[in-house]
Amino acid sequence: MAVRKVAVTLPEELYDLVERARAVEHRSRSEVIQEALRTHFGETTYRPTDEERAALVAALDAAQAEPEALQDWSEVRAGLRNRR
Repeated sequence: MAVRKVAVTLPEELYDLVERARAVEHRSRSEVIQEALRTHFGETTYRPTDEERAALVAALDAAQAEPEALQDWSEVRAGLRNRR
C-alpha cells in the first residue's frame, strides 16, 4: 500500500486525546489518527477485545511497579496474537 505523509494541525485537546490513546494502546500517532479517519468514513477498524485491553492495562500496571521487567512491544504483541 502506498503512503503519503501529511501535516495536520490539531487543537491541544485533540492532540492530548491522541497521545493518551497511543500510550494506552501502544500504537503510533499515525495509527490512532488513521483509525479515527477510518471510523469517520465508515471503514472497518481494529477494536481490541476486552481481554486484550485488560492485558494491556495489566502490562502498564506491572511496568509501573517493576520498570526493570519491561518487555519489548514485539513480545507483548506476539503474546496477544497467540491468545486469539
